[in-house]
Amino acid sequence: PLTGLRSYSELLEITDDPEQMRKYAGKISQYTSRLNSLVTDLFDVSKANAGSLHLDPVHLALDQLIYQALEEAETNWRTKDLQAVISLREAQVLLDPDKTMRIFENLFSNVSKYALKGTRVFVTLRETPTSYVVNIKNTSAAPLNFTAEEITERFVRGDKSRHEVGSGLGLAIVKSFAEVQHGRFRIEIDGDLFRAIVVLPKPEDLPPVPDAQDVDDNSIGPLESTDDEKEPQ
Repeated sequence: PLTGLRSYSELLEITDDPEQMRKYAGKISQYTSRLNSLVTDLFDVSKANAGSLHLDPVHLALDQLIYQALEEAETNWRTKDLQAVISLREAQVLLDPDKTMRIFENLFSNVSKYALKGTRVFVTLRETPTSYVVNIKNTSAAPLNFTAEEITERFVRGDKSRHEVGSGLGLAIVKSFAEVQHGRFRIEIDGDLFRAIVVLPKPEDLPPVPDAQDVDDNSIGPLESTDDEKEPQ
């Protein structure tokens, strides 16, 4: 964003054409919004990793929250002719609604940017003895030339050509917001298949006094995935 701001500011200074001035001003506004979003995202990730992110956990229906996030993503998915295959069970959780919604907004936005046009996207929610597991699977349009560990780091983009607008913080935010709520997040890659797995604890299995800095990675059990789900075509 800073490069764009600098470039269009310089162009604005050397033109007297009102039409061009309006065009450059519009571009500056777009880059300003992107920069503001980038700074906000970076602060959120930093606060979550430092254990200082403020949370307001409430009892909510995780399945309904996911449906809401899917509805918001519908327009972008329709543009790429993506078909959602949804299988969600009822799930009551004790989580911060805004942070949890941000998790799924980021994941569904990732799908709209990088999924292969005209394919199916599988979204499932299932239950384990101590947690709820959400799987989001899609077929990537571009080669997955990164590891599962790399893509969740800050400022790492799956699209090395950078054709899509993004900060490279989307999946880092998902990971941080899941972990600060005593959950877990990981990526699995199999050929062109991209799978995002979010594990969130059941209310009765939360620690008595939540403290993001003291989360035990093994406290909610191993990540599990089903093998009987049909893969995207």
